[in-house]
Amino acid sequence: MSLNLNEYVSSVDVRPDDIDLFGHLHSSKYLDYFLAARFVQMQENYGLGMPEFLEKQLGWFMKDFEISYKRQVKLGDKVLVYTKIKDWTKGISTVSFRMELATTKKEVCSGSSAFALVDLNSGRNIPIPEWVIDRYSIKE
Repeated sequence: MSLNLNEYVSSVDVRPDDIDLFGHLHSSKYLDYFLAARFVQMQENYGLGMPEFLEKQLGWFMKDFEISYKRQVKLGDKVLVYTKIKDWTKGISTVSFRMELATTKKEVCSGSSAFALVDLNSGRNIPIPEWVIDRYSIKE
């Protein structure tokens, strides 16, 4: 059994309220798109989404976020958001991502984020339980 390092993709349509005063995607929306895609992919591709974590009083909290912008996104564009687990140690999961324009396949941005698994009752970071590792792994 090994950790699932597959890359998954979700698409996001750019909406009018996502656009800033300069006519392109507001910088905060890249984070929103990344998180929305990741939460969908957790459920659809790993079979273990946020509702199940919350039922067990567990949550993933963002420890850091890094992004490198390459080109602008405008109203009417569709963005493809690719994510995959980059690293997995004790209580931290690092997820890399990249976004590209659906029409041209040109990269828009890339980056990564580290998430700490937290016990919602205590508010403390905890080691990732075996049942989570099992569900996020590929059976060989």
